[in-house]
Amino acid sequence: MYTPKEKVRVVIGTSTYRIEGDVHILAGGRLTDLVNVKARDFWAVTNAVIRTAADDRVLYEIDYGVVARDNIIFLFPLEETSSKVQPASIPSSGGE
Repeated sequence: MYTPKEKVRVVIGTSTYRIEGDVHILAGGRLTDLVNVKARDFWAVTNAVIRTAADDRVLYEIDYGVVARDNIIFLFPLEETSSKVQPASIPSSGGE
């Protein structure tokens, strides 16, 4: 039986990589529902770009891959934050 799912664009951080890609959650579900499923050792990620965490260099662009749940340090949805993220203001040194 087919279960309808929704695609969510996310950024996943590990100790060595930053992965931007799509994860699929149940239609009407939340990203936290995926996070809270302890039985899933790996998460499927589609349409992903894998970069080094240290210098943001692109290593791979893949159609499909999996990420080990235990290696994930952070995760956030990209669409929801992209319009809300504001560049940090850098205070002037006062001498200008």
